[in-house]
Amino acid sequence: MKRTMPQSIALAVLACLLATSLQAGNNKQKKTAWNWMAANHSEAVTTSREVWENPELGELEYKSSEALAAYLERNGFTLERGVADMPTAWVATFSNGEGPSVGFLAEFDALPGLSQQAGNPVKTPLVEGGAGHGCGHSLLGVGSAYAALGVKAAMTKHNIPGSVKVFGTPAEETLVGKVYMVRDGVFDGLDIALGWHPGSANAVAYSSSLAMSSIKFRFFGRTAHGAGDPHNGRSALDAVELTDVGVNFMREHVIDKARIHYVISDGGGAPNVVPDRAEVWYFVRAPKTEQQRPILDWVREIARGAAIMTQTRMEEELLSSCYEFLPNDPLSRLLQENLEQVGAPEFSAGDWEFATELARSFDDPPEMLLDTTLGELKIVPPGQWGSTGGSVDDADVSWNVPYARLYTACAVKGGNSHSWHVVTCAGSEIGFKGMTTAARTLAGAGVEALLNEKLRKAAWEDLREKLDGRAYECGVPEGLLPPHSRAGQENYRAK
Repeated sequence: MKRTMPQSIALAVLACLLATSLQAGNNKQKKTAWNWMAANHSEAVTTSREVWENPELGELEYKSSEALAAYLERNGFTLERGVADMPTAWVATFSNGEGPSVGFLAEFDALPGLSQQAGNPVKTPLVEGGAGHGCGHSLLGVGSAYAALGVKAAMTKHNIPGSVKVFGTPAEETLVGKVYMVRDGVFDGLDIALGWHPGSANAVAYSSSLAMSSIKFRFFGRTAHGAGDPHNGRSALDAVELTDVGVNFMREHVIDKARIHYVISDGGGAPNVVPDRAEVWYFVRAPKTEQQRPILDWVREIARGAAIMTQTRMEEELLSSCYEFLPNDPLSRLLQENLEQVGAPEFSAGDWEFATELARSFDDPPEMLLDTTLGELKIVPPGQWGSTGGSVDDADVSWNVPYARLYTACAVKGGNSHSWHVVTCAGSEIGFKGMTTAARTLAGAGVEALLNEKLRKAAWEDLREKLDGRAYECGVPEGLLPPHSRAGQENYRAK
């Protein structure tokens, strides 16, 4: 039957009222999450301090992983520990009956050599040569857990069906944790994934990253006296150096945006002894996995050729291999809307004073040291995506589940990343305020994702469109254990 003009107007008005009602409901339920978070803010900060005070390297985050797991357990989540053959990996779940599932990603590993006092604008290590949270992961994991607890509060009060999960993902700095967890099906069944990362600005991350493989080549030769009988030796170090020379000549013949970098992680013990063991460690990167993996195979061929040339034996050890990041348009918009509702962190006069003092150690400090603005989200076609220039292991998550993340201002602008500048901020009020902004944004987005089936469907449609028929094939083969399990726990600790 043909609709009359009044009927059309009435339907339009009804649709508008329904949309307004749904938005009002979302806001009411989000306010429940945010009110709970405000009332329980001190526990989140205390947990973040505990993680900050126990900086541990990837796959060895025993204290920090357990502190975060215990925080969730105390507040009603069920923990599954030791997933994907990693003692510090876990999944925390709160369920409220059958329904959709939303997941938050939590990291907690630190970086070597970045120990620094919290809130001290002058370089002052707590432990000389010790580790420190130079990427702000002491804030990251807690912020995600804090968001999940806010979502739980809304689910409980408003009887929202479904589940909320937090994934404790070790060893992000070595790009290990999430890759092995994806391969082992830890994220299977998840409807939506959300995450964040501490930064010096407030913005939704809408860019890609570089696909990357981390691989070591070990060569085994025969020792001999370097002067007395070198002809009896077969130098493993020669094999390493020939590999490096071959790769350096290869650079001319790979795409411009490929990145290949290495260190000689074991070069022998003394100049007068032909080394019977040597090792080189490579990162092989490219904008897309289909570009990166052929380059990796070429590097492997060069290493095999170097072993033949030097009459040594070669073993390779693949540590990890991750994809490039796929932004998700509907979830990016969701995060942007919630970030705008939450607003930027509000910094005190003391925060600004600290930032001014810290900036004295910067090479080129900007005029505005603390970001109190919100970045604009610009959705562009895949061919126009920017790139972070680095690699991230949550990229593999983005190929399997609709996923989006944001950054918030947890550090002073103009400082060096992966430095003591970030460590001192991560343990200070500046870091905690940025963490709170991220957690509130994630909680609001998580509540909406549970309530909005159309949003979830749109996110999956966007992921399928971005995949464009490509299938995910994990770069880490089945059965390969994470590095700590491979080497044996005590040997790995010694390294």
